[in-house]
Amino acid sequence: MNCCSVKLCLVSLLSALAAQMCGCSSDIQRRRSSERTHLALPTVTCSEKGMRAAFGPLVKDNLRVRDPAGPLHPVLGSDGSCGVKLRNNQSLSFFGRYDSCYARVEGSKVMFSLLVQLTGEDQWIRVNISCPLIKRSKSRVDPTPFPGECIVEKSLQIQCGHQVIKEDACTKLGCCYNTRTASCYYRLNACSLDGHFVFTVKAADTHPPIDPSSLVIKDQPQCLPTITTPDVAVFKIGVQDCGAKMKMDGDLVIYEVEVEELPPKSKSRPSPFSLQVECEYEESDLIRAKDLRSFYTVTNPPPVVAQGTIKVQMRIATDASFTSFIPEDQLPLTVPLRKAVNVEISIAQPSPDPTLFLRVRDCFAYPTSKHSVWTLLHDGCPNPLDNLGSSVPVDEQGRTASHSQVRRFDVKTFAFMDPNTGHPSSEEMYFYCWVEICTDDVECAQRCTLISSEGERQRRQTKLSTHQLQLVSFGPLLQSGTETDTITLFHGWLYLLPAVGAALVLVLLIVWLKFRCQKTEGQQTYDVHSEQAQ
Repeated sequence: MNCCSVKLCLVSLLSALAAQMCGCSSDIQRRRSSERTHLALPTVTCSEKGMRAAFGPLVKDNLRVRDPAGPLHPVLGSDGSCGVKLRNNQSLSFFGRYDSCYARVEGSKVMFSLLVQLTGEDQWIRVNISCPLIKRSKSRVDPTPFPGECIVEKSLQIQCGHQVIKEDACTKLGCCYNTRTASCYYRLNACSLDGHFVFTVKAADTHPPIDPSSLVIKDQPQCLPTITTPDVAVFKIGVQDCGAKMKMDGDLVIYEVEVEELPPKSKSRPSPFSLQVECEYEESDLIRAKDLRSFYTVTNPPPVVAQGTIKVQMRIATDASFTSFIPEDQLPLTVPLRKAVNVEISIAQPSPDPTLFLRVRDCFAYPTSKHSVWTLLHDGCPNPLDNLGSSVPVDEQGRTASHSQVRRFDVKTFAFMDPNTGHPSSEEMYFYCWVEICTDDVECAQRCTLISSEGERQRRQTKLSTHQLQLVSFGPLLQSGTETDTITLFHGWLYLLPAVGAALVLVLLIVWLKFRCQKTEGQQTYDVHSEQAQ
């Protein structure tokens, strides 16, 4: 081996050692980074309104949250809709509602993007926490020779066949056999070969969770779950029992039952729970169960928990039938004075939630210059100080006669007075209203009592609520000139009459003074004549 070869080998050896050292260093860095990331990961708990993340004691209390647009925002110490606080063990806890704190929806999850720091370090670590959206689910078990679940915990097992039964006899029934305990039990979520529905309903199948002990077969209060725990209810029902419905589909016989929840003690659930279960058997015989279909259908399901907006719109109808409306491209709208303008306020369709209700609080009109404002509706009812008087359709009980998500009223058009000239203003006018969106029809009820045929109403007495308020507006409107001239002439007469009255008073005063003077002169003449006679 010559000198050149020795040098080449030495260089190669050094390169290999350097590469190995770099690789070891890189592995160490990756391992340390992984350990640091693990220390920053929280324990996440999902609830009805938001999620909570409990961090380890090494995480600093200077959390940052990233909004969907990209900027970072510090998370303040708060117990409100978004905040952090220290627990008793000095570890950090983050809470964020699904509708606040820069939450974003990605696919089937609600997510918060947080940045945290560990004690003694300056580097930020990105931590994404998420909870699943609440959705309706529909599942179907694929047909198998023996459908259903055999891995069943002991507390949920329902005995199948005789108490003492062999494995082959248990298998022929389509049931599950445990050789260790020599027990035979039904498969879960399957139609048994001896003609039974055997299925489970879990508390977590809905949001908020249901109480398994409150479940019953619809219209059959005696048909209760065979087994109930705080987390699940197990039903075993004969296909010809508990009011099961039967229908034919070709060569199949289909049995159907419906599970419902007994009326809850509290009104925390926005809509009732309903579960339909079907069993299909061959018409020729009931030798083999084909399928169990579970439709987890919530009647009027609650909305998916996610960020969103509810659009409220104000429209002007072409007439009192409210069947057609003025398009926006035809504004400003010119309306003769004292003519009724039919106003509709509604939640824009399609409504994100049919259980929502709309309540009109206060409505106003103002000119473009905003020098004045006039109340049209107060607390949903016509302004009692308005001699023209808006009208709100009501029924015999005084409730507004319109759909819960639609409110209607009319306005008799008028003109504002120009503060500089004292004449009716010809500038454009706008309407706007404060509206309230709530989930209770009783709280959203609008009641207005008629006092006289002149349109005066007595405002209803209600308690203020804390629901979400929104502002809706419409305009501009213009008054036609003919009526304006009439009002101008009317106001001219108003200015002329006082002048005429003053002149009349002056003339009467002059006449009275002249009469008084003539009377005084006559008296003086009489006195002179008397003296001469003496």
